[in-house]
Amino acid sequence: MSLTFPAGFDKCVKEKGRVRTIAVGKDKNQYMHVCYLDGKSYSGEVKTKKEASEISAYLQNQGYTENNGEFIKASENMLRKLVPQIALSEVYSSKDKTSEIEILHAGVWEHPQYGTITINDNDIDKFLDSFNEKVRKVDIAVDQEHMPEKGAAGWFRSMKKVFEDGKTKLKATVEWTKLGTQLITDGIFKYFSPEFDFAYEDQETHEQYENVLLGGALTNRPYFKSLAPVALSENMYAGFTSKIKKGGENRMTKEELKVKLAENPDFALEADASDEDKKVFEEVKTEIAKDTESKEEAEKKEKEEAEAKEKEEAEAKADAEAKANEVKGSEKFISKADHIKELNEVKSKMGILESKLQFKEVTEQVKGYMFSESNPSGVLLSKNEKAAVDILMAASPKIAKMFDEFVKGLPAVSAKLFKEEGGEGSSKTKDEQVEAEITKKMSENKGLTHTEALKMVSREKPELFKK
Repeated sequence: MSLTFPAGFDKCVKEKGRVRTIAVGKDKNQYMHVCYLDGKSYSGEVKTKKEASEISAYLQNQGYTENNGEFIKASENMLRKLVPQIALSEVYSSKDKTSEIEILHAGVWEHPQYGTITINDNDIDKFLDSFNEKVRKVDIAVDQEHMPEKGAAGWFRSMKKVFEDGKTKLKATVEWTKLGTQLITDGIFKYFSPEFDFAYEDQETHEQYENVLLGGALTNRPYFKSLAPVALSENMYAGFTSKIKKGGENRMTKEELKVKLAENPDFALEADASDEDKKVFEEVKTEIAKDTESKEEAEKKEKEEAEAKEKEEAEAKADAEAKANEVKGSEKFISKADHIKELNEVKSKMGILESKLQFKEVTEQVKGYMFSESNPSGVLLSKNEKAAVDILMAASPKIAKMFDEFVKGLPAVSAKLFKEEGGEGSSKTKDEQVEAEITKKMSENKGLTHTEALKMVSREKPELFKK
C-alpha cells in the first residue's frame, strides 16, 4: 500500500501531533487516523482494518508510541531524569535533621521530551529492591541541582513502599547535612528532585539493572507537581506533633487523626484535651479541608478536560463519517479543501501540457530557419538552433513575432558563403547567378543535393567564383 496522507494530517504528524485511531462507517469496519495539534484536528484517509494497521506500523516507525489506539511522539533518548515538584515546607529545629520524603508514586504523565511516562506498583518494588540490594555500591546523596561536585546536602538512609491517599508511593528517609539544612533554612532552594534510571548499567561489571535510584537534588525548577511536601525534622514524621492525648492514653499522630476523621467526620477530642491538642486537631481539620478542596478542583478540571476531549473526538468522528458516507450513489462528498487541491493539480498538469505543446511548435518554427541540404534558403546554422528555441520559449508573443520577422529578413547562409568581396554592384549579381545555376541543376536532376549542384556549377562555370 502506498501511504499517502492529506496535507494537514501529514503536517500535523511531522510536527509531533497526537494521533488517535477512530472507527467509522455504518458497520464500524473502517478506520481513520486523526491528528490533534494546538487545539485543532486533522483527519487522515478512511482505511480498512488491514490498511489502518499498516499506518499504525508506519507511525511507530516514525517514533510514535501506541497506547490503546492513541499515538504519542516520544523521544528516542533513554529516560534518565525526572524532576518532580516537592515543596520543602517549614524547617523544624532538631538534632538529626531527617525527613521522610516522597520520592515517587504510581501514575501516568505526559512529558514534553519523553512522551508518556508510566510508573506502576511493580516499578516501585524494583526501585525499592535496587536500593536495599545496594546496586549503586555507594551511599546515595542529595546534592544541588544534580551537581555532586558541590557536595552532599543530605544522604538517603532508608526507603519503603506505602499506600496513601489511594496511591502506591516510594518514600525515603533523608539525613540532611549542615550544608543542606542551611540551603533550606535560608530559602536558597525550595524543591526536591529525584534522579533515577529505568535501565542502569554497572560501569565495572556491565550488569544491567531496572529502576535504580541514582540520587536526588535540591532545585528551584521542578517538573512534577503532585508529590507530598518535605520538612526537616528529628524523625521520619517530619512536621507532625508526636502524639495527641486521648484521655490517659498516648497521643495520636496527625496521620492517625486524619484516618479517624475520614472514618468519622463527627469525631471530636475529649473534653479535657489540652490547648496544644486542640490546636493540632484544628490544624488537621484545616489540612483535610484543603485536601478536599484541592481534590474537588482536580476532579472538576479532570471532568472538564474529559468532556472537552469527548467533544473533540465526537467532532472528529462526525467529520470522518461525513467523508466516508456515500453521496448521490457512488459519489463521495468532497470538501472545499480537497476540491481546491484537485483543481490545483489539474492546473499544474495543464501547464505542463501547454509547455510541451509550445516547445514542439517552437522547435518546428526554428527548423524552418536552419540552413541544410533540404533547406538551402535557411538563414541560421545548426549551432544556433538551441539558442533560437530558448529565446522563443522565454519570449512574450510580441517579442516572438519581432524575432520571427528579424530572422526572415536575414540573407541565406549559402549567399554568405559565396559572397564576393569585390567592388559595389558585382557581388550581388554573381551570388544570384550562382544560386540560379544551382537551382537549375537541381531541377534538371531530381534527387541532386544542393552541395552536389554547387560542385557541378563550380566546375562548369568557374568564372562565377572568381574575385
